[in-house]
Amino acid sequence: MEVHHPHHPPKKVSEYFTEFIMLFAAVTLGFFAENLREHQIEKHREIQYLKNIHLDLERDIAESDKIIEYNLEKQKLGKQLAELYSNGYTSDLPKFYFLIKSLSLRSYFQHSKNGIDQLKNAGGLRLVEDDGIIKKIQLLEIRIANIETLQEAMDQNLMYLRIKTGTILDANTSYRMNEKQVLNYSPNSSSKTRRFEIPLIANHLKNDSPDSINELINLALAPVNTSRYINGHLTQFKKQCIELNKDLIEKYGSEF
Repeated sequence: MEVHHPHHPPKKVSEYFTEFIMLFAAVTLGFFAENLREHQIEKHREIQYLKNIHLDLERDIAESDKIIEYNLEKQKLGKQLAELYSNGYTSDLPKFYFLIKSLSLRSYFQHSKNGIDQLKNAGGLRLVEDDGIIKKIQLLEIRIANIETLQEAMDQNLMYLRIKTGTILDANTSYRMNEKQVLNYSPNSSSKTRRFEIPLIANHLKNDSPDSINELINLALAPVNTSRYINGHLTQFKKQCIELNKDLIEKYGSEF
């Protein structure tokens, strides 16, 4: 038995064109919707990273103040040592011990970089749309590199100072001073409290040759001079942090 299929008249060109337009529109809208979704995700990530940078900047501002203050205190101790050496260090040997041991300490600026590191790991500064903010972040990183280079030089100098100190200071006097040191002392605190006390009794130095003492004084004063350069950079660094933080708050503060 013959089966007759229903006859479908051929489509007009306009119908094919309409179907093509509808398919094209659907694909295009889907493409734009996906792009919009990705843009919104990246925008959210940008704001989150910049929020973390904002928090880092606030910590860095407070930290730079503490280190600047610590370095100023170090410079005062350096001036006292230079004056004591000029007037004859043997006239006040306990203070000589105190100054040498105090100047062998250090406190370094520690940059808070979680936000910047996260931004780099996420694909770099391309996520940040504001060119002005990008430039300020880059300048901030250059300043930090300068500070860290100076701190590394200071650390190297302090290593030589400690080695030289071991050959000159009496071990028993140093031990008594170490026993009485303030164990909960924090160089980053705003307190003027110093870690070591001036000993009541100081034994004679184990090596008091003029050349050795002169070398010791130079090694103790070199980090003091470096601290002046560090403070100069930290002062500018703080200004840069304040300016960048202001920009972030003005542009993104409502979304933080």
